Amino acid sequence: MSNQARTFEIFSGIILQKNKIAEHTYHIKIQSMDFSRIHYIPGFSIDIFLSNPYYNPLSAVRRYSFWNYEPVYHVADFAINTFSNGKGAQWVQTVQEGDTIFFKEPSSEISMNDTADHYFLIGDTIALSHLYEINRALSVSKQVSSFIFAEHQEDIFPDLDHSFPLETHIIESLNPQKIIELISLNFPEHKTNTIAYILGASKTVSYIYNYLKDNPMYDISTIYIKSFWNKTII
Repeated sequence: MSNQARTFEIFSGIILQKNKIAEHTYHIKIQSMDFSRIHYIPGFSIDIFLSNPYYNPLSAVRRYSFWNYEPVYHVADFAINTFSNGKGAQWVQTVQEGDTIFFKEPSSEISMNDTADHYFLIGDTIALSHLYEINRALSVSKQVSSFIFAEHQEDIFPDLDHSFPLETHIIESLNPQKIIELISLNFPEHKTNTIAYILGASKTVSYIYNYLKDNPMYDISTIYIKSFWNKTII
């Protein structure tokens, strides 16, 4: 027996639907009976193989966050961006409805914490679908503020119900100083017991996190971060 035996199970599903929903984003629906084997919670993601791993053991893998999961028919939604024009972007542009895809078991990377009174959801369009899911998962009794930023209006897309529940800002060149300035202006006054979720390109996430952490201007008890690919900010 090989010492390098696989330590994970390969799951499979079918692409039910694929639509381009923004300048750099595709929406795909995947149906898989393997989803029924998980106890799904908001914040899950899956590692999708970009080719058949049974024929290509060295298949590239990309991680995508769930946008939504429907447990009756075992259908999951994902928003996949093409900003980088890398392998993941090329894959989603060529894959077709009816294709079989392969993925690893879903797992949670970011916790859903319902202990706060106020939530501040911050991120770019790379993370927009994930922030939509977090927003839907929060109880209606929670107060939610949001700050979604993009370089171009055509990169913004609505949630699955076609609404725009999160506040968006167009920022030229995604200038980091401008992002911080607008965040400071948009953080509601007199809010206590806040949890912040910061999701998006890793350099931007780090920049915002370093600004917010231990900042006496805000009563933030916990900051959750999730980084995606490195989109440069200048």
